[in-house]
This record gives sequence, structure tokens and C-alpha cells, in this order.
Amino acid sequence: MKHVQILTSSCLAFALLLGSCGEAAKDEKQKVSSSGSAISGELKNSNGDTLFLYNASQRDIQLLDSVVTDEQGKFELAPNLPYKGFYILEVGRNTQSFATLILGPGDKIEFTADAKNVQYTWKVKGSPDTEHFWEFNEYFVAFEKKRQPLMAQIDSMQKVFQYAVSMANNNQKKIDSLDKAIEAPFNAIQSQLMTMQDEATTYVRGFVDKHPESFANIPALRLLPPSDNIAWYEKTVLALEAKYKDAPNVQLLRGMYDKERKWATGAVVPDITLNSPDGKPISLSSLRGKVVLLDFWAAWCGPCRQELPNVVAAYKKYHDKGFEVFSVSLDDNANSWKEAIKKDGLVWPYHVSDLLKWQSPVVPLYEIQGIPKAILLDREGKIIAKDLRGEFLEKSLAETFAAESATAVAK
Repeated sequence: MKHVQILTSSCLAFALLLGSCGEAAKDEKQKVSSSGSAISGELKNSNGDTLFLYNASQRDIQLLDSVVTDEQGKFELAPNLPYKGFYILEVGRNTQSFATLILGPGDKIEFTADAKNVQYTWKVKGSPDTEHFWEFNEYFVAFEKKRQPLMAQIDSMQKVFQYAVSMANNNQKKIDSLDKAIEAPFNAIQSQLMTMQDEATTYVRGFVDKHPESFANIPALRLLPPSDNIAWYEKTVLALEAKYKDAPNVQLLRGMYDKERKWATGAVVPDITLNSPDGKPISLSSLRGKVVLLDFWAAWCGPCRQELPNVVAAYKKYHDKGFEVFSVSLDDNANSWKEAIKKDGLVWPYHVSDLLKWQSPVVPLYEIQGIPKAILLDREGKIIAKDLRGEFLEKSLAETFAAESATAVAK
């Protein structure tokens, strides 16, 4: 099978600065380190190549061991592996000819490859987790091959649109016309990307369910947005902690899981109590019993103002079904805030702000890094979806109220 590595060249560049040389391997019984680990193998088309083994489980990649192949391309390494994790075996310096392995203390593996084409030819015996890793990696490579051209089209369309807007001299009619012209093809590509993400989600969920204790789940989970897949993160964290609690990769995954589960689908968001434009305090929790769009925005935020017509349309369509909008402004000018509410037709009554802009306590509370930021909440204040814009807000609302109707009929 052919394989392509996920590891970026920038990571390797740092690792190669740490290289050193070892002695040639000898044709004898497999050497074993004090940690019980051993790597033996044979490289085709190799005679005197130096192999470097790196620990890639932490931010700073560290050189662990090195060896020179003999005349037959054979080698042996007996590295002291500190813990279960990701390790890189590279042929030469700065060659980009490497394999990523999942190893731990006591592992004994056999490695083979063509020295001139390691990343496409290597094979390993004795490491089930590495085999799982490549099962995922083959899927990932095919996924990226399809995704990258679509992302390039999106990027190109955005640049063309931004340039056209800059040349429109603030002519709103021209800008609206440009926006309308690009909307259909842009949304079509976005729809393809969403379909691909749905397919990837199904694949990775099944991959994790198949072997939840595998280290290969750590890179695989990168394809799953935590907010909608927190159960699969939890499954992997608990399974890995049961066997490798002290491993750095497991600890990093635990930290990510603990952070993300606060904002996962089904989590209850923290309450917000701020003043309305007329100075009266309003709490988010006062809207329990309603489906609520918690919308962070500001009068000075161009993208926010562009998105607001979609929110207004959604409010008018679903308000009678129990939909409300709780708008939290990150403005620092009361007049600008009030004028924007009036000008943009934000007719719902739940507008709040402390006029502290980015110094508002809600910024760290909700880990806001940019606006607009929108979170759709169910009638119990639990997260339904996040970062909804345009047609995706409409779609999520339609699905939410359709599900409620189906539940009511079933009862």
C-alpha cells in the first residue's frame, strides 16, 4: 500500500537540528533497550545511510537514537522509549524520507522500506497502533485530496469578492450585486464541504468505536468537531487513560476534552445578565422555555452587520414557534449600539451590553475570539449548534422545530 505522511516539514526541520550519528548495526540477535524496546529492520537500496529516531510526542521534537545501515541495509536500534507515543524514523538529514510510528516501552518491531522512497513503501510488524494509524491515514490522504481543491476555490472566490468590493467605491448596489452573483457558487462549494465533513464524521466515529484504546484515535479525532462529537472524545480519553495515563499525548487530549466539553452539543451555557439599552438588567436564563439564538455582535463589526439580515429573517419566520434572539453587543458606544439596532431592524426585545467592548467579562466567559459568534440553545438552555450563519442558521432552526413537532405528534 502507498502511504503519505501527515507530519509537516516544519516540524521535521526543527528535529533535524538535533541529529547525531551512531554505529552501524550488526547481524546478531535483536538488541533490546533497558525499556525493553527494539527496532530492527532492512532498507532496500541502502548502504551506510544514517537513520534518526525522534520523539514527536511533545512540542519540542527530541532525538532519541541513531544508527547506520550495513552493506545489506540492515539496522538495529534499542531506544529507551519514555512512554507510549508518536516517534519518527527518518533516513538521513532533512530528506523528508520518514515514517511515523506509534511505539511504547517494551515494543519490539520489524521495519522495512525502500530507502529512496520510505514514506510510500515502509511496513512494520509488531505495532498494532501503527497499523491503525495507517488505516486512518489512507482515508485522510484521500479526504484531503478531495477537500483541498474545494478550499482553494473558496479562497479564490473570497479574494475576488474582496477585491471587487474594494473597487466598488462603497456603492452598495454594486456590492449587493456582487454578493448575489457569488452567493450561489459559494454556497454550492460550502455544501460539498459540509457533505464531505458529514462523511468524515461517520468514518471517524466508526474508527474510534472499532478500537477506542488505540493511539491512532488521537490524530483521527482531528477530523471530528468536538462540539458535536464529544462522546467519541470521551470514549478515547477514558480508554487511553486506563492504559497510558502518564503519556503526554493522552494528557494533551484530556486537556482538550475538558475544555471542549463545556461547549459541546447538549452542554448548558453559563448565564449572562447585562443591561438593555434603557438600563434594565436582562438575563439569558429568563428565556428558558424558548429556543434562543445567543448572538454576540457589535455595531462596528462589518461581518456582524452583514449577517444580521439572516437573523432578522429567521426571527420573523420562527418567532411564533417559540424562537427568540438574545443579542449581546461588544460595543463601547451606546449611541452607535442603539442606532444599529434601529437601522438594521433588530426588532426582538432582548438586547444587552456592558459597553466594555473586548474588556467585557462575557469575552473570557464564552471564550470569544472573534465576532459574529452565535450559539443556538434549546428550551433548557442547552447547546444545539454553534457558529451558525446564513442558510445554516435557517437549516438548524428548521430541523429543531421539525424535531419538536415530531416529538409532540409521537406523544
